[in-house]
Amino acid sequence: MWCNNTGVIIIIFLMQVFSPVQGIVNPSNETANTVIFMLPEKDLGPEVWKAGMSCLDSFSQIFFYRKPTERFTRAYNLMLVHAYHLSSPADQIQEGFSQLINEAATSPGPPHREELFQMRVASDYSRSNETDGQGELILADNYVIVVDSVNRLKKLMKYKMVRMRSWNPGARFLVLFHNATLRDRPLGVATDIFKDLMHLFYVHRVALLYANSSMNYNLLVNDYYSNVNCRILNVQSVGQCHDGQLYPNTAVVKASMVDYVSGFSPRNCTFFVCSSISAPFVEADCILGLEMRILGFMKNRLNFDVNHTCSLESRGEMEGPTNWTGLLGKVQNNECDFVFGGYYPDNEVADHFWGSDTYLQDAHTWYIKLADRRPAWQAMVGIFEAYTWIGIILILIISWLCWFTLVEILPEPRYYQQLSLTAINALAVSISIAVQERPICETTRLFFMALTLYGLNVVATYTSKMIATFQDPGHLHQLDELTEVLEAGIPFGGHEESRDWFENDDDMWIFNRYNTSPDFAPQTNNLEAVRWGQRCILSNRMYTMQSPLADDIFAFPYNVFSSPLQMIMKAGFPFLFEMNTIIRLMRDVGIFQKIDADFRYNNTYLNRISKMRHQSSDTAIVLTTEHLKGPFFILVVGSCCAALTFLGELLIRGRSELEVSRRARRTVRRTRQRRWRKPPKDNRWQRQVQVAPVVRFTPVERRKVFQGQTQTSQK
Repeated sequence: MWCNNTGVIIIIFLMQVFSPVQGIVNPSNETANTVIFMLPEKDLGPEVWKAGMSCLDSFSQIFFYRKPTERFTRAYNLMLVHAYHLSSPADQIQEGFSQLINEAATSPGPPHREELFQMRVASDYSRSNETDGQGELILADNYVIVVDSVNRLKKLMKYKMVRMRSWNPGARFLVLFHNATLRDRPLGVATDIFKDLMHLFYVHRVALLYANSSMNYNLLVNDYYSNVNCRILNVQSVGQCHDGQLYPNTAVVKASMVDYVSGFSPRNCTFFVCSSISAPFVEADCILGLEMRILGFMKNRLNFDVNHTCSLESRGEMEGPTNWTGLLGKVQNNECDFVFGGYYPDNEVADHFWGSDTYLQDAHTWYIKLADRRPAWQAMVGIFEAYTWIGIILILIISWLCWFTLVEILPEPRYYQQLSLTAINALAVSISIAVQERPICETTRLFFMALTLYGLNVVATYTSKMIATFQDPGHLHQLDELTEVLEAGIPFGGHEESRDWFENDDDMWIFNRYNTSPDFAPQTNNLEAVRWGQRCILSNRMYTMQSPLADDIFAFPYNVFSSPLQMIMKAGFPFLFEMNTIIRLMRDVGIFQKIDADFRYNNTYLNRISKMRHQSSDTAIVLTTEHLKGPFFILVVGSCCAALTFLGELLIRGRSELEVSRRARRTVRRTRQRRWRKPPKDNRWQRQVQVAPVVRFTPVERRKVFQGQTQTSQK
């Protein structure tokens, strides 16, 4: 509603929400919704708000322009913030620009708007609107905000824009500030706006159209990241706008913006970097490490410095709705610009922070005590599988029975037809040792030859494996499943952030028993506890590969998860694009592959060669009683069996001799009885045989006896 008084304009707003506004309100009527603003005559008329709208439109086309290397393949998203209860002419400028940008979005045309773009509208109409659960959106690229006070701008940012799913602190913010009472304070107001946006919302790419009169504007930018005085707040002017026209002209303003954009770089800046000590990515000296090499490459290319601090703090986890622990808490409190130290992408972290492009790759698995070395005698038995030994024993038994059958059927000497002797001969031939068997029949000889060749091959195969077994007897049963670790009662755990990998239905038993205390962090002293079987730790393979205990602990053959690495910074970090560009170039030219290959070569081949050289002086294998436990065991078992057999034979022979003595006594008694009876003679001849005593001869005497018998026979 426009009044006829040329000095006063009365604008009536319908109050949609109860929010504090500046004006004259009827306090006695609760339903009063009329606000009256008093403006001077020079701020009236359509020329005022059309000039502001034209300045905003002209400068937005310059400020939102991006270099070809930074352009997206998709259409850009423009967020137009619509604030209610603005004073005039800010309210008319907002409505006029909204109408203009809607027309441009629906029907773009040359020469300036040759591309389509998406437009979104944010409003402070109702602060109770919930933005959570509206689904994922593409982040906004450009923001246009028209305000009349710094306090209104902060409220718009805090209560509306930050809570939107498309909130992007790294976008470009264009703010038009028009307040008739603050036209003589451009530097102070601009400093407050730039400082609040940086410290409260981490927004750095900000341009301000500050109204220093009803139709004139100063074009100001935040020159905080300058290659001259980096990280010092400086309000820089890139031009002016008079009566809707850029001054002195569009080309000069565009050139000033090009200088500003080119100067907005990390060159000569110092960033605060925090990292976790996590070898091999960041070593304890905070100088060496794989990621330290990548950081050094970025520093040389982008020409910036770092104030680097290393600590044993972990990455950190969310604590409460918005607070974070660890190094991410320092990033949240602006103590660190970005952090790294073997961090992998995490969805929970990605919702609140930004991450660089990924590089390298590492796998995580469980580490447990290496199984004890197998005794040498068990290694000798373990040369053949159990079923192989069973097969050899069955063949031995079959050979024994076949041998016994042949010597029984064939006319072999009676002495060699004993069952025990055939078993001994079969065993002796099977293990390729000399025997006293001399077969007479051809069938027995062929069987003897076949069994001998079989024994030679078996012994040769066993002996060829025995040499390597002496050098490396191997290990006993190795725990290689987490279920076995749980049954053994060994606690397991690792980094706190790695626990999230087990938060699913199948692995909840791991999630509930997972230890996150410092005793389970992958460190040398904790790996010593793993070496002695006190705990099981989830660690990355690259860390344990370069550890001195790499050969003393056992890694599960499967990977729990594999993931690339990344740097993490606060959302809105202004130079993420430049850092990602360096990472992509390093990946394209193969620098990451070279770093990974060098690391694996140095920590596998070279380390093992150095260990072999160190042990070359005492690599001679000396046989000890440990290697002879098997033969000693066989000897003891055989001796015990022989002793038991001896006792059995004594018992058996004792009983037989007792029976013989009883029979002899009975015979003597009967003989005596017969003698007393004097049986009659039966007229039969009785032969009395006298057995000569056994005479033992030496070989010489035996030869003489044989010669005498030969001469007698010749005569």
